[in-house]
Amino acid sequence: MAGRLVRHSRGLAGVSMISFETARDIAFAYREIESGEKLLAELATAKDRHVAPDVRDAFGRRQDGLTLGVPSSESSRTMYQVSWVLAVPIVEAHVANAKSKIAALCQKALAEMEVGA
Repeated sequence: MAGRLVRHSRGLAGVSMISFETARDIAFAYREIESGEKLLAELATAKDRHVAPDVRDAFGRRQDGLTLGVPSSESSRTMYQVSWVLAVPIVEAHVANAKSKIAALCQKALAEMEVGA
């Protein structure tokens, strides 16, 4: 029921709301920033201690690098064990991109609220 209410431009008691899609996109972008910043902090700590990063997969296995790819269908492309030295600028760029998306999505949310007002 709550998800249904968010989809409407006017909420309860005349309060303007943003669309479900905009709210979801903002949440996804914030999740990417949180994940990226956590990974960057782990990599910086390992570098400061002059040790290899202790990043583990869902099964608890230590990973020697980042995995990048599109993991679906016959056209999947994956690169395994991208070195941590290369991973840092990739993750930094990804976080910066997500922050840019949030800025644009916040402007979109404001416009959606103005239309609903």
